[in-house]
Amino acid sequence: MMKQAISLVEVLVSVMLISVVIVALLQIKENNLSLLEKLEETTKYNNYISMVALENNTKDGNIYLSEKLDFNDDDIRKELKDIKIEVKNQNLIPIKLDTDEYKIKINIKQTTLSMDDSIQKQYYRFKIED
Repeated sequence: MMKQAISLVEVLVSVMLISVVIVALLQIKENNLSLLEKLEETTKYNNYISMVALENNTKDGNIYLSEKLDFNDDDIRKELKDIKIEVKNQNLIPIKLDTDEYKIKINIKQTTLSMDDSIQKQYYRFKIED
């Protein structure tokens, strides 16, 4: 009986295929880590914006979180120190509902909160008048 040996070409092809698979897996892992970091940053910014959005009387301009929020933890205070949120208010066209039975006017105020020109949230406030 004759033993069949593996040729050098077969070994090279299998090593090359394994290398391609390993490189592809490493690239997928790197992409996932990058997306996860971006998601965490976006979530953090959304949370910061939500802290300011809860206030009713936010005026146009810049708000620094360190001025609005007070924490006893120094690490949190340092993180919030340089965070700036830009506020823009706009009164939209009011909605008027006139019938024989009632007259209602709904004033709409749009507040846009943005951070680092990348994260932007819009909130609407409605005021109903007779």
